[in-house]
Amino acid sequence: MLDFMKAFIKKHEYNYIRKHIYDLNNAFRGCVDINIIEVTKEYINEKILNIFTDLSEEEKELLDISKLDPLHIDKYLAELNEYVYGMPNITKEQISRLFKKEKKLKLPNLNVQDSKNVYLGWIDESIRKLYVVYNMNGKLIGMACRIRNYNSNHSQMCALCNHVGGENEVAVVSSICKTANTGEGAFRSIGFDLCLDSEKCNERIVAIEKLEKILKNVNNLE
Repeated sequence: MLDFMKAFIKKHEYNYIRKHIYDLNNAFRGCVDINIIEVTKEYINEKILNIFTDLSEEEKELLDISKLDPLHIDKYLAELNEYVYGMPNITKEQISRLFKKEKKLKLPNLNVQDSKNVYLGWIDESIRKLYVVYNMNGKLIGMACRIRNYNSNHSQMCALCNHVGGENEVAVVSSICKTANTGEGAFRSIGFDLCLDSEKCNERIVAIEKLEKILKNVNNLE
């Protein structure tokens, strides 16, 4: 890692880049026309650069794939990973404040924060709840989701990373939403599908819009 360069790639942006690099690798393997490969490479290079603003020349050089070949894809991704960052580390006290209405809250293993998460997620199997914590514009927000028990042979798609899996991988969950009305019964519930393995989900998320939309909805944020 170069001393003069700081981490500038968000985790979901790295996932996005990696996904397109794997697409490029498939083009390397499946196409013998060098012109098509070069056009594909130029197209993907532009898509990668377009997710960033105000890049330095050094950052552009690091991201550039114009000279990338199949033998150096892993090296390229490993070098990029040195400049990836996730959500800031949080404390058990901060988590407890987020979920102060939860009785006997089971706290997560905070050592997993070292893996550059998009969000922090964990399950309390004793009450079948999935918890999510996310840093939105410098403020921590969270949601507690009840995992519904469905015996179904149908696959579900995670609302956050679009992974499709059976009920042992992706489950229907529901969360109680805050409302502006403070009267009795002033709450509503929404349902959506989420990965049960938050670590794997974090490795697949390529965009945060859906995550932020759900959290804003649950927490009654504009």
